[in-house]
Amino acid sequence: MGVPLRQIAVGPALCSALRKLLRDVLRALETFESDQPARAHFVRTRVKRTQSLARLVPRGVAWRKMFLPPCGELKDLFAEFRDASIILALAEKYAPGEAHHLRLVARPDLKRAAYLTEYAEDVLSDYPDWSGLEWEKVADRAVRTYRAARQSWRQATCKNAPDAAFHEWRLRVKRLFYQCEYLACRARLVRLTRRVDRLGETLGQIQDVCMAEDWIKKHLGKIPADLPRRKKVLRRRALQRGKSLLAPKPREFRRMLG
Repeated sequence: MGVPLRQIAVGPALCSALRKLLRDVLRALETFESDQPARAHFVRTRVKRTQSLARLVPRGVAWRKMFLPPCGELKDLFAEFRDASIILALAEKYAPGEAHHLRLVARPDLKRAAYLTEYAEDVLSDYPDWSGLEWEKVADRAVRTYRAARQSWRQATCKNAPDAAFHEWRLRVKRLFYQCEYLACRARLVRLTRRVDRLGETLGQIQDVCMAEDWIKKHLGKIPADLPRRKKVLRRRALQRGKSLLAPKPREFRRMLG
C-alpha cells in the first residue's frame, strides 16, 4: 500500500501527481489505435488536469512559462479530432442522416504528442522548490481559481449573456473541479467537489448544444426548435447551481481549505 497523500509533503505530492498524469498520457498514446475517440478524450482530460494542478504551484511564474506551453500544444493536437467525434454524435442526434457533411479529420501527430509529454515531464524537475512548498500558499492559489469561477458566473448571469460567457464559465469551473478533486484529500472538499462536477457537466451539455447549433446552421441552415429550448433549460439549471455553489465569498472557500 502507498502512503496516503495527506501524509506526504505538499510539494512532493503535487509533483508526483503531475508526473503520474503525464505518464497516463504516454500510456494512452501507446494504445491510441485501440479506441481513438476514447483515447483522444482521455489525453485531453489528463492534460487539462495537468494544466489545472500546475496552476496551484506558488511562486512559479517562470516555471509555468516553461511547463504550460507544451501542455497547451499537446492538448490542441487532439482538439480537432475530439471535436469531430462530438459533432458526429450530435449530428446523429439532432440531424439524423446528415453526418455525411462531416469531413474526415487527420489523426493527431502521436510522435509530436509523445515528445511534448516527455518534455513536460522533464520540466517538472526544473521547479526549484518542490520540497519547500507550503499548504497555505497552494491553498491561496486555489482561492484564485474559485474567485475566477465566481466572476465568470456573475458574467453569465447578465441578461442575454452570449454563449461565449457560458463557455468561459465552463473552463473556469472545470479548472476548479480538477483542483478541488486533487485537494479534497487534504481539505473538506468532497461534497463541494461533487457539486462543482455537476455544474461542470451541465455547462458541458450547454457547450454540446452550442456546437450542434453551429454545425447545423452551417451545413443545413435551419436549427431544430428543440435545440434553443434545450439550451434555455440548461442555462437556467446551470445558473441555479452556480448561485448555490459560487455565491459564497472567496474567504469562505478559503476556510474550507483549512
